[in-house]
Amino acid sequence: MGNVAGSAVDERAALLGYERLEGAIPVVHPPGFGERAAKARDLLEDGAASLSEILDVETPVLEALLVADVNWDRAPRENERSYPPGLPYFTRAATPPTLVLPETLSAAFRPRTNATGTLIVWHELAHAFLLGEPVPRTPAWLREYLPQALSDAAARRTGLPLEEHLQEIDRDPGFTVRSFGGRADAEDQMSFQNLLLVLGAAALEEFGEDFLRALARALWEETDIVREERAEELLAGSLGPGGRRWLASRVEF
Repeated sequence: MGNVAGSAVDERAALLGYERLEGAIPVVHPPGFGERAAKARDLLEDGAASLSEILDVETPVLEALLVADVNWDRAPRENERSYPPGLPYFTRAATPPTLVLPETLSAAFRPRTNATGTLIVWHELAHAFLLGEPVPRTPAWLREYLPQALSDAAARRTGLPLEEHLQEIDRDPGFTVRSFGGRADAEDQMSFQNLLLVLGAAALEEFGEDFLRALARALWEETDIVREERAEELLAGSLGPGGRRWLASRVEF
């Protein structure tokens, strides 16, 4: 571990004092955050091992950047405007591509259980895996559904207790994953993500995890914009026999 050289944070002068914890997924972090960085590295490596097996792909080359709250505005990102504080994200604006993790997780994330932080990190890690190949533009529900279901599958593989977390989710926020859209506040955005997590958990119970690989590969093979009808076809087809009927039975969908 030492001063950062040749990593994403060199692009932001305020982060030059950060240190680097080596690993399969290195973690760059502020001085004094070594213990937290080690926990993040272990969490990422556990998630990456599961996602690699589920999707049957190699772990992409990336690193994680643990950002102190006071430096959040200077974290690497695609846009000039910084992202809302406390929201982890994956960015390809840095070299190598980087998972940006905040010192303090946003209060918008609900429910708050022992599984919350892990699921959030693995969700962003899943985006990194999926973007290892070109992914077409899709409806928001499909774009976010696969990372949510993948984080759920990784949790099952590693023994992360999910039952309490799933039980605390509001199953009737006033919209479905497909009707959600337009400008929404943080609470509705969180409800949308939670519905997708519930739908992913139910699909894993009903069909097993193989559909996740099938869906990822189907998306990687698409060459045009995936519109609503095609998105439903891809998901139903990945689920296999009975998939369309099962989706029609789910109130979240």
